[in-house]
Amino acid sequence: MLDFLTAPKLPRVSLSISETHLAMVELRARGKGLEARHVGVMSLPANLVRASFTEPNISSEGTFIDFLSRTAEQAGLKRVHKLMVALPENSARSFVATLDNEPASRAELHQMIEWKAERNLGCKPAELRLTHQRLKNLDRKVNFLVSAVHLKVLEQYDKVFDEMGWLTGVVMPHHLGEAQWLMRTGLPEDQAMVSVNSNGFTVVIVRGHEPILVREIVCAPEEREDEFYRLMIYYRDRLQGGSGPLSRLLVIGTAEEQASFRRTLEAALERHSVALNPQSLGFNLDPSAPFNHLAAAAGLATLGC
Repeated sequence: MLDFLTAPKLPRVSLSISETHLAMVELRARGKGLEARHVGVMSLPANLVRASFTEPNISSEGTFIDFLSRTAEQAGLKRVHKLMVALPENSARSFVATLDNEPASRAELHQMIEWKAERNLGCKPAELRLTHQRLKNLDRKVNFLVSAVHLKVLEQYDKVFDEMGWLTGVVMPHHLGEAQWLMRTGLPEDQAMVSVNSNGFTVVIVRGHEPILVREIVCAPEEREDEFYRLMIYYRDRLQGGSGPLSRLLVIGTAEEQASFRRTLEAALERHSVALNPQSLGFNLDPSAPFNHLAAAAGLATLGC
């Protein structure tokens, strides 16, 4: 895992993995927007990928490799040397760590990040691959974006990519790939991304080019509205600050889920919201293309453009 916010010369090809789909994308600039130069999306057999933070994800590595090859072929990518990868939701985790004081040394910083990771993720730091990126201070507190992958999970994916002959330049959680669509705009007002999954949903709130909140919520479908409402009240009371009002919302989910989260946001913040889509984000994508399944891969690909 590399520092994706500042790493130079990132790969142009990206791959996103979920429990249900693979997506491989390469973008190119066209005018003021972006369009897909290569794109492939493949449905996966049930239980081939089982998202877990602490255990290997792939039930049949040979079958998974076959689907990787077929996805690259569908995308028209005959040779893939280096790529960025978004791991399945719940297989890689991230959070914003807030430190009360500036660490006195790099060693102290690492100790504080490891302590925060153990408290947030429930795993010993020695079991994890941790990366951290400093963010802007909020309320005079020091903030870092921390990402983590368990070594058991990462080692299996590394083995598969080695067999494919692919080098991974950046590996990150699925939701950070999706949230890149908001981070790349750099707008002064806050924006929110909601990514719905089978176990609940993940929220990333972006200010400028950086996330100020990342929250992964596990809940039943009927509890989503209440959980999201409570989170938006927390944001309103604790994080809103002097930034522009949060009104722009990107929901990675069905049309019904998009409408539900938008209504809840408006009720919690008492303001009209703007529903974002590929076109409003500067992505010239065929309306029939499955944006929900390729949003993370395409978001990652923006880093290489």
